[in-house]
Amino acid sequence: MNGGQRTMENTKERFERPGQPELPVDYFLVAAHFEEWYVSREMAQAIEASLNQTPAPQWIMFVDLTGARVRVRTRLIEYIYQCTAEQRALARAFHRARRAERKAEPDWDGDE
Repeated sequence: MNGGQRTMENTKERFERPGQPELPVDYFLVAAHFEEWYVSREMAQAIEASLNQTPAPQWIMFVDLTGARVRVRTRLIEYIYQCTAEQRALARAFHRARRAERKAEPDWDGDE
């Protein structure tokens, strides 16, 4: 077994052990210049409230889903994106349908 497989199995086991915290099903993605963090709904709302202040603060501090404390310059935040289990399922279905459509009509360029 190579090191990559072992690391993957160790990570998988850690998240599947009883008593370990459950991974959240719904979350928000906060994207900043070359970095992104996953946060709870409440944390995303707090970040949005800070961004809406006039004048906006120079820095925003928050805690991501892993418990890491993050401090980032407000001007570097590019977007906050909601990501629910239902949205992800719909996106997968949409992409599957698009692939099937492209396979059925390989000459279709999508511009018409």
